[in-house]
Amino acid sequence: MIAPLNRMKAVAGKEFMHIVRDWQTLMIIVAMPIVMMFLYGYALTLDLKGVRTVIEDCDHSTSSRMIAQSIGAGTLLAVESILPNVSNVDSILHLYNARLLIRLPSGLSQTLATGGNLNIGAVIDGSDPNTGTILRSAAPVLIQKAILASVNSSVKPPLDLRVKFLYNEEQKSALSFIPGLMALILVMVSAMLTSLAITREKETGTLEQLLVSPLHPIEIIVGKLAPYTVLAAIDGSLIMIAGATFFEVVPKGSLPLLAAVSAVFIVASLAIGLVISTVAANQRQAMLMVLPATMLPTIILSGFIFPLSSMPWPLQALAHLLPATYYLTAIRGIILKAATFSIIARDTAALCFIALLLMIIAVKKFRSQL
Repeated sequence: MIAPLNRMKAVAGKEFMHIVRDWQTLMIIVAMPIVMMFLYGYALTLDLKGVRTVIEDCDHSTSSRMIAQSIGAGTLLAVESILPNVSNVDSILHLYNARLLIRLPSGLSQTLATGGNLNIGAVIDGSDPNTGTILRSAAPVLIQKAILASVNSSVKPPLDLRVKFLYNEEQKSALSFIPGLMALILVMVSAMLTSLAITREKETGTLEQLLVSPLHPIEIIVGKLAPYTVLAAIDGSLIMIAGATFFEVVPKGSLPLLAAVSAVFIVASLAIGLVISTVAANQRQAMLMVLPATMLPTIILSGFIFPLSSMPWPLQALAHLLPATYYLTAIRGIILKAATFSIIARDTAALCFIALLLMIIAVKKFRSQL
């Protein structure tokens, strides 16, 4: 009985030594639960905070100014500007990156004095159905509280709030989720393809054979990435075709612009996989590193499901380092709002910078490793 126990102890000790010596896998196993706990704890919430809001004050009275100030006094809405007149709602929402426009009509103070019905309008950016639904429910309550605070009365004036959704009038979730799924699938597939391809070359020893050839390391990298760029582009096209066929998600904007932005995002995603391949020793490690590096940040931190405004500032800062954050904003603008390049220029520029930076890091790490 003692001999089998000793043999099993020896095997267990050997396996434990293997685990301890494989520090990369050990760090993933130990660090991942802690990172996931903080991400889920702070990011997985649909509570809104600081929703950017613009108020149109057509009354220009003391009462309307007090109402406008009271609307932004809470934590839900952050009033970016109070404008005397709004002629183009779409351009104003884009200019202030706002989700909500509240319209205080002329004659508001007189209506408050006479006790008549208050006809107030609200325009909600419906590109995110979750945010739109919350704002539709919360806006009447907040406006009613602001009116009561301005008139210093406990009697609620009759309020007729006319809510209009912009871009996604029917609040279809597919219009929001299809672009998010496109970002998620592209980053996972692209990073997985490159990371596994390079690590497979390491395991089989064929990478060293390429090095003794006249090929320059840059030529090797570009040559290996080119096929996967084409494959990822095909995947993106299939996603859009399936979205249009089965979910009626038809891009309202320019298809060439959508393709160009997607190409930049694919390059950034391929670079992520290339960086991972320089760290991972084998395909198993590469797979363990790709999933937490691509899937979790894209789902939790990019604004795909959970609003960025509800996250603490460290997570918001981390979210703005992810290429998926800018790509998601850009393609939602193209698909839902028919956004032109001038509208998504800032997001596209940030995406290009991140893609270029990741590619430079990937190439340098790959060359130094070789």
